[in-house]
Amino acid sequence: MKAHLTVATGLDENNLIPALVTIQSTISNAQDKSRLSFALFHTGLDDHVKQLVKGLLNSYGVAFSLINMPGILSGFTYKDTICTHRLYPLLIPQYFTSRNFVLSIGAGSLIRGDILSLLSDFPTGAKIGAVRCMYHALMDQPDSGPVRSEDHFSRNLLLFNRQAISPEEGQACIQLLDEEWPGRDETILNYLFRHALHLFPQSWNLQMPLFQQPDEAFIPSIRTAITSARNNMNLGQFASHLDPDDMTAALEQTNIHARDYRKIAASLMRQIQDRMPPLLFDPIWTALQNIT
Repeated sequence: MKAHLTVATGLDENNLIPALVTIQSTISNAQDKSRLSFALFHTGLDDHVKQLVKGLLNSYGVAFSLINMPGILSGFTYKDTICTHRLYPLLIPQYFTSRNFVLSIGAGSLIRGDILSLLSDFPTGAKIGAVRCMYHALMDQPDSGPVRSEDHFSRNLLLFNRQAISPEEGQACIQLLDEEWPGRDETILNYLFRHALHLFPQSWNLQMPLFQQPDEAFIPSIRTAITSARNNMNLGQFASHLDPDDMTAALEQTNIHARDYRKIAASLMRQIQDRMPPLLFDPIWTALQNIT
């Protein structure tokens, strides 16, 4: 029996369209979407937005759950520290006790490959699968904590092998937040799992704000991988490394990936425009539509 994959992402009302682009492009490139389910971590969505998201995901024909972080963290010691939709990866080792594999994908991603292929030949002993961070591989970037810049992996795509991660490691994911690590979840995960890491090809984390940087701008060990990734992108991350809500620079580019992203986003915006008025104004909206 082929493995099931839970896809997790963070959602709030500011990144709604980027998160939906991630989900839609993931589904459209999966050969067997019956093996996928989605977990959307949020910090409290408006009821109308919840209904909108549920309606869209139901139309895609996939299993999903909306996970209210304040709800699941009620009474948890680290509730105030971790309760943001961007820190949900630190909860994955503890939260998904019944899942073998959970894939975290950052909102702002455009998926162009079949994410189920990531499970193929994934090493049994590896605890996490990830892709090197292009920002840390820039020539002028200093080393990041205990992990060398050339080995530092990005939070944009993280495949957790739940069965290989110990309860103690799961607890450490949260407890290390107390030490105020720079980069927070990304640096913590790099520290904890650097010795049990499986690296995926760079094509699964092409950071689009850096798309036009010449190969020579990156450290030598990653240049060939970046050249290959440009020609065969599986995941393009359009969000800025420094400001995850800022996608302007990447979306203003003229390459085919930026054009495709804008096209998918425009389609989603039309779907939202069609679905939102009935959610806000029913039953009178439907009644008036039927008689005008």
